[in-house]
Amino acid sequence: MPEIKICGLTRVEEADYLSEAGVDLAGFVMYYPKSKRNVYPHSVLPIKERLHALNPKIKTVAVTVSPTVEQLEAIERMNFDFIQIHGELKEEVLLKARIPILRAYNIENQVETEDVLKEPKIYGVVFDGKIPGNGQTFDWSMLRNFERRDKKLMLAGGLTGENICTAMKEAGPDIVDVSSGVEYKGEFRGKDPEKIKRFVTAVREYENHMSDRRTK
Repeated sequence: MPEIKICGLTRVEEADYLSEAGVDLAGFVMYYPKSKRNVYPHSVLPIKERLHALNPKIKTVAVTVSPTVEQLEAIERMNFDFIQIHGELKEEVLLKARIPILRAYNIENQVETEDVLKEPKIYGVVFDGKIPGNGQTFDWSMLRNFERRDKKLMLAGGLTGENICTAMKEAGPDIVDVSSGVEYKGEFRGKDPEKIKRFVTAVREYENHMSDRRTK
């Protein structure tokens, strides 16, 4: 059964939504002010504390774009479980990282990665739409034959409660990652608890159905 990551948390009450829905990972966009979901350390800590109080099993992910060593070190001081890196993965960041890395790629027409599958600090590979955070999907079937070796495959980009079953069937991910697909429509108001529940329910029901088919 794939793990579920809800990304782009910005409000303390969203910790309650994730705990109630039973998700596995919580993502925070950091050091990227271009994003409407960008949060700063002083606002991240209360959300993380609430998450830990409600369900310490939920892992936290700092989502970054081309982070510096200083940003990496600040993230590690905040006790994040993972750092997710879009853009450039600097050699010095890879060298100094003490927490596992989720290496993200924004794809459009083909799957291209650096030679990260041999790097032990890379926990997983994230495939997102061409422009992260804008709800764009891509051809999930491109990942069908992706050789992940011992890495986790995380699928992101335009996922919703309505298309997640098709996405899982096409790509076979280890982790599914949703942000805009579980937010209120219109002016940015953060996560919609009802959409989170629908997304999680769709993932669990699909996997239960597939498990039943495999045992018959």
